[in-house]
Amino acid sequence: MKKIPVHFRPYHKPRQLYDLISRCKSCGSFSVLEDEVCPSCGKTALRPIERQSAVNVKRSMLTKRLFAAFMGLVGVLLSETFAQRMLCLAAALLLIGILWYIQRKSFSSECSRELDRLLQQEQVQLIRDMYRDWETAFSHWDEDKQLTYELLRQLRPLIHNDTIRLQQLGLLHHFALRKDMELELEPLLLEQYDPLLVDYIGEIAKIKRELIKDRTFRYVIHYEPEILGLKNGQDILAGVAGAAARMKRYVLAYPGLIRRYAYRLPKDRLLRLHRMIQQYPNEPWGRVPEEVDRIVRDQYQWDPDFQDSAGRG
Repeated sequence: MKKIPVHFRPYHKPRQLYDLISRCKSCGSFSVLEDEVCPSCGKTALRPIERQSAVNVKRSMLTKRLFAAFMGLVGVLLSETFAQRMLCLAAALLLIGILWYIQRKSFSSECSRELDRLLQQEQVQLIRDMYRDWETAFSHWDEDKQLTYELLRQLRPLIHNDTIRLQQLGLLHHFALRKDMELELEPLLLEQYDPLLVDYIGEIAKIKRELIKDRTFRYVIHYEPEILGLKNGQDILAGVAGAAARMKRYVLAYPGLIRRYAYRLPKDRLLRLHRMIQQYPNEPWGRVPEEVDRIVRDQYQWDPDFQDSAGRG
């Protein structure tokens, strides 16, 4: 299959999940897709839900201040003397001032409470609209795979299931992946074994091994027998072992994986591992040093890089 060259649009990870959600001022529908046009009514009326909660709080606070002013006005009108009128007016102004000060101090916390209330109250509609967005994203699969991937990437933090992860992996399988691309791995890990994910892990091990972390190592070790059944399974496992060799913590945590595939490591990975063991001889490496020494003797006995390493050790 011919790989598609793509350049992903920048993806801004949200501080909070609600940062992803917008709501239409016209019809009240929710949307997670980065678009100004409401996918439900077609009007340019989407705005972040956080902004809507702030508007609601401001409206509520203004209503309270207006009510305090109205009560003060009633008091002034019902007063029988000028002194009583001045007293009612002063009390109303003082009440409005205190109310304004308290509201200003509590604005942030009130916005958070309003946001929680809004999300809880509209939970059913929010879920329904998110799945509508999912269908909208998937509808572009045939004519624009890059757009489909980018839309699914926006949705995935809010939809937690393997189906949307598999769709993203299927799309990534069509793309020519590069080191400079904004890629991710651990958010795409599945609950079950799947060759699409394993193939993607193998690609990441080649171009961006820093994305391979603990959850990926555990996934690969758990499904090692299934991976070995693939045509390029040993290459993928060796690539993951090479990614583990970049940090001492990973070597100590997954010595069995590294020992089993050390013989397939490229020279630079094996040299790094060899130097690491030489530098920290008292760490509990398990049987990794013996295997590394055997490979060095068999393949790199006269290599000056390994001789220099042994001299430093």
